[in-house]
Amino acid sequence: MTTATLATPANQDRSHAEDIIRAVYRQVFGNRHLMELDVQPSIEALFINGDLTVQGLVTALAQSESYRRLFLETNNPYRFVELNFKHLLGRPPRDQAEISEHVRRLADEGFEAEIASYTYSDEYLNNFGIDSVPYARTQTSVDGESTVAYQRNQAMDPGFAGFDADQGSVLQVSLASNSNPTAAGTRKVVGGGNRFTILWTSRVQLGAVRRSAQRSVVSYSSLSRTIQSIQAQGGNILSIANA
Repeated sequence: MTTATLATPANQDRSHAEDIIRAVYRQVFGNRHLMELDVQPSIEALFINGDLTVQGLVTALAQSESYRRLFLETNNPYRFVELNFKHLLGRPPRDQAEISEHVRRLADEGFEAEIASYTYSDEYLNNFGIDSVPYARTQTSVDGESTVAYQRNQAMDPGFAGFDADQGSVLQVSLASNSNPTAAGTRKVVGGGNRFTILWTSRVQLGAVRRSAQRSVVSYSSLSRTIQSIQAQGGNILSIANA
């Protein structure tokens, strides 16, 4: 049985409830192998007793100290938000605006509010309801999602035997340049010699003679860091292309 078909009232027989719990752990924790200290027996008991729906189980596990430690504390905010979209809404972020919105929420409202903004959203309820385990909705083409959403999902997919490891943002360049993640993220030659031109605008005047429209030429190794710097000062990236 796939996670996509596990739609059932929360208070069922013990064996079926345990199947759902395993599926939720696999989805929420990105297929990561969990140590004994990572599992949450008290949360599981609430679900088995019927005190939590599947939606409540997903929320509680994603708001747990285990999720915080494994995904928030070991990743930068951009990567953390990417993973939240994947784990809780079953899709990659659509654009830089979505990433920025959630990074701001995380900073202003905190970890639990950031998680709840996914699991109690209209999008979550429309796609999963209260009794379905979230699943990867962009594994195949779906209505309302672009082709690049599928490509971004593939870029984030570690494979059947893989798991969501600690690493830098996978989609940062793709989202900033509104491009295919493979084209945006892997176009480098041996030795990292490729250079990229970033066209961007600033919300503020950068000096007496410099216009708000800017052009930066950087090496591949500096691309992600430059994007972060532009975004940190409120800049808007227009395009990224090979120099």
